[in-house]
Amino acid sequence: MVTITELAAQKVKEVLTAQNKENALLRLYLVGMGCGGPNFGMTLDESKTENDILDEGFGVSMVIDKNLSGYLEGAVIDYIESSSGGGFEIRTANANSGGCDSGCCSGCGGSC
Repeated sequence: MVTITELAAQKVKEVLTAQNKENALLRLYLVGMGCGGPNFGMTLDESKTENDILDEGFGVSMVIDKNLSGYLEGAVIDYIESSSGGGFEIRTANANSGGCDSGCCSGCGGSC
């Protein structure tokens, strides 16, 4: 369902270690709807609910609410490094190409 790159998984593990939460899950959640479709965020979560789907990649356990699974089918979590720093990116396969190419914009007129 969701793919996490090896670099992103490594960075998640670094965050888990830094926050002393090695057993936490990476939860993907809906932030809101923008011009490119749904926008997603990530957080660390200590528990899984009966409505969650569990996925795994490179040793990182990820949970997604079943109601969001259609939006996140084929999504890729990556870590992007640049001269100004780095950060996680969630690219969804179902992103609307009408102005925001990766589904990461913060709303119509927003920037990625």
